[in-house]
Amino acid sequence: MLAYLIYTAKVATALIVFFLFFQLLLSRETFHRLNRIVLLSGVVISFLLPLCIITVNITINSARTPHKPNYLWTHATGVDWWVIVLFGIFLFGAIAALIRLFIAFHRVSKMIKDGENHPQPDGNTIVIIDSHEGERHLSPSSWMGYIFLRREDYLAAEATGFNSSPVYCHEAAHSALHHSMDLLLMDLCLILQWFNPAIWLLRRQLAAIHEYEADKAVLDKGFNPREYQFLLVQKSMSEAGYSVVNNFNQSALKGRIEMMLRRPSRSRRALRLLVLIPLVCIGLALNARWEFQIGQGRPFIIVGDNENIIVRVDGKEFDKDRLDEIDPSRIKSMNIDKDGKGGGTINIFMKNE
Repeated sequence: MLAYLIYTAKVATALIVFFLFFQLLLSRETFHRLNRIVLLSGVVISFLLPLCIITVNITINSARTPHKPNYLWTHATGVDWWVIVLFGIFLFGAIAALIRLFIAFHRVSKMIKDGENHPQPDGNTIVIIDSHEGERHLSPSSWMGYIFLRREDYLAAEATGFNSSPVYCHEAAHSALHHSMDLLLMDLCLILQWFNPAIWLLRRQLAAIHEYEADKAVLDKGFNPREYQFLLVQKSMSEAGYSVVNNFNQSALKGRIEMMLRRPSRSRRALRLLVLIPLVCIGLALNARWEFQIGQGRPFIIVGDNENIIVRVDGKEFDKDRLDEIDPSRIKSMNIDKDGKGGGTINIFMKNE
């Protein structure tokens, strides 16, 4: 329990550092595809980094008095109340975030089931959503090959041809670029880091990058930029929709228009990614496991719950009550493997005669 909370805290710290890096160095660049890959990779690495433990061997040569004992093990016998409280709060939040995701999935599934479905030659399926009187209109959106359109948007696109409709082309770009899979990954990570503002801000950044990519795909088809930007303004009053879908009006309108008007970033600015290398190295160093090789020493005693502790000498289990018989000067190396439950194994390796 405590070990998992420590792991979660390490992941949270890595995510915060990565968000600051991304926000300061990459968020305003026009490398949309690269930014998307970096953001997703950074989130995954933040979860994996605390699990990557490098073993560091250190030799200790000290003139210790033979009468003062070494303390091989210290731990609490049991779980502190505050650990239980913190884990309970974390678990409650994670369950709430999971329920939130299931509710969003249910609503999207209901929209697909209740809507009027029109399969398209490009593999997408248009789902027509009719708004009831007094309800706000749903913004055009997409999820896993399903494109949700209001009836008036569908009729307008059908009249001009779907490939000539910027609304349809925008949502089809989301589908072709598999943006829904990105959001699903982020939502799963969000369940495990629901308390961390960095993961929420990174998800918002990812949604914005999705919109930038889809906007660029529309403009690359030859649509007039000014007419397309005016269309965005018209659609900006629509309801945002559900969190798991890509929405036509997902990100801030001002940011999308500014990104369309921005000059393409110079390729050399992508070299900023090299900053990630020392950040990862620092993370690995902070998470390193230390093993000590003892040159000179003294007899050993164990502090803690002896019943949960196993001592092995050269791979064979050793009687803990006979530790005083071990000559510290003959010890080659020693490491401790804790089991996270207040116990573990002390491994002692002796020098060859």
